[in-house]
Amino acid sequence: MAFQLWLFCPSTYSTLIFSADAGLATAAKSRATAIHFPVKIARGIVARTVTAAGAIRKPKAGHSTRLLSSGSLPPLIGAKQLSQARWLLAALVGLALALAFPEPRWLGLAWLVPGAWLAVVAGERRWRLFGMAFVAALVFRLVSLRFLLNMPHAAGAIGGWLALSFYSALYPAAWAWLCAGWLRDGLAKLEWPWFRRLGFGMFAAAAWVALEMLQSRLLGGYPWNFLGVSQFENFALIQIASVTGVYGVSFLVVWASVSLLFAVLQIRRSPANPWSWMADVALPLLALGLVCGWGIVRIAGVPASTKKLTVALVQPSIPQQLIWQGNTGDERLAKVLELSRLALATKPDLLLWPEACAPITAERWPEVFDMVKSSGVPLLFGADDVERVSGSDEVRYFNSAVLLTPDGLQLPSYRKRRLVMFGEYIPFEKALPFMKYLSPIGGSFSAGTEPVQFTLQAGEHTLAPLICFEDSFPHGGREHVSAETDLLVNLTNDGWFGAGPEQWQHAANAVFRAVENGVPLIRCANNGLTCWIDSLGRVRQFYGQETGDIYGAGFVSFEVPLGQALGQMVYNRHGDVFGWACLGWVLGVAGVRRFRAKRGLHTGGGIG
Repeated sequence: MAFQLWLFCPSTYSTLIFSADAGLATAAKSRATAIHFPVKIARGIVARTVTAAGAIRKPKAGHSTRLLSSGSLPPLIGAKQLSQARWLLAALVGLALALAFPEPRWLGLAWLVPGAWLAVVAGERRWRLFGMAFVAALVFRLVSLRFLLNMPHAAGAIGGWLALSFYSALYPAAWAWLCAGWLRDGLAKLEWPWFRRLGFGMFAAAAWVALEMLQSRLLGGYPWNFLGVSQFENFALIQIASVTGVYGVSFLVVWASVSLLFAVLQIRRSPANPWSWMADVALPLLALGLVCGWGIVRIAGVPASTKKLTVALVQPSIPQQLIWQGNTGDERLAKVLELSRLALATKPDLLLWPEACAPITAERWPEVFDMVKSSGVPLLFGADDVERVSGSDEVRYFNSAVLLTPDGLQLPSYRKRRLVMFGEYIPFEKALPFMKYLSPIGGSFSAGTEPVQFTLQAGEHTLAPLICFEDSFPHGGREHVSAETDLLVNLTNDGWFGAGPEQWQHAANAVFRAVENGVPLIRCANNGLTCWIDSLGRVRQFYGQETGDIYGAGFVSFEVPLGQALGQMVYNRHGDVFGWACLGWVLGVAGVRRFRAKRGLHTGGGIG
């Protein structure tokens, strides 16, 4: 009786042929079991046979060829099919990364993806390499940004989903293309010593951070779903963001993932040594242990706050189609006022309305002011602010946050500084008038120029407002928090995206602004997620927590401890020192590599 098992290794384009012959005759007549290992098919097959007795001999001419062309089992995959399989694997890598974010937030997948990504594209060259890297990144973005398809403007929904996915996919694709350049001969030929594998793992992590830094700034910035954000529920780990920003979490995830890839390669090379993988993962595991240990101590050591504020938040859940209809303003305002009166019955210290929920006309303004004056509770709400340019007929519109107190408006109002493309402004509107048809907004808002802080209770408390996705910008959130800031408040309208994963993704991004700046953050949303997040990044309470419906209409009241309980954070004081250092390291290594290549000194090795 005989059998052959054919196994193909995708990363090396090689075939492992396990053959065994067994007889039922006596031991003297039985044939020994043999294992044949042919090397790369592309270079011709030179097989050697390892016998059961341990002797190594060269097979007869043509023997290995017969093994490849005969037998009871055909090869599982050929070179062409293998190439196609790599494209499919790249798409699966992107899907896995998307699943690490809400929803379903399987955060463990994020620790596997960067290493798996490099394993899929290793050995590829130039545009084929970038193509596979881009497929993985594009699938990740298309799946994670699928909520854009819920927008009620069909042309804008599909066009925006595709355009934003293609654009934001360029950054992680560039990472895979850059790092896989060192792996162009394939993983099978990778024979780096330990220190070089360590250096490459840290370089890959720094490169990921560098590209996230660029993504948060170029073309106005789109810092959505950075890799570290996938870990928003890992409270011990994310405390490092108080020093490095969210970028430190991204760094650790990539470093651990690439190190795990090298550990797997070491196991394959030295199956007889069960501890061969330890050298590659020892330092990343030590770093993770120290960071998480420090995080646990930090969480346990937060002193109780002596200042607290009871905040009532109105979530009207007004459909975006209704907001775009110009004749619905009174109806929307009536709904918000009704919910507000119910919320005021809880005796809060502050009342919040979300962004863009209802216009307040001159005729309805006295009704709103009377409610605030009679209750004695200040109201922070989103409104459209209008300003006429001095000496001209030009009128500017701003998306603003306004604080109305029993004594009147507290000026200046806060004007949103980072606008959403096609949602709040139309790019190249004057030069390319047709662009306005890609958006339902009709006209563009102007951007504000500086942060504003509001004071409550005769200056006893200080809060800083953010509007819409401004709570996704690490450096932007930092600019709003001073040493005196007690609370961050985000007013947002996520009703654009219906009921879907966007609400939780937005909240997950906001978690890091609380950790980075050491202050609690309250989010008041049109249709979720209305919640408050403590200074350690824990979502403590949210609307719909009891019912499971975070999207419905209603109100909720939170008692929030105020202030920077652990003092001013390192990140808040010094900003993106870690991120800029990673970017500088990557540029330095790339520059040296290019210089050595031009001088003919580059050997195709690793980092350094």
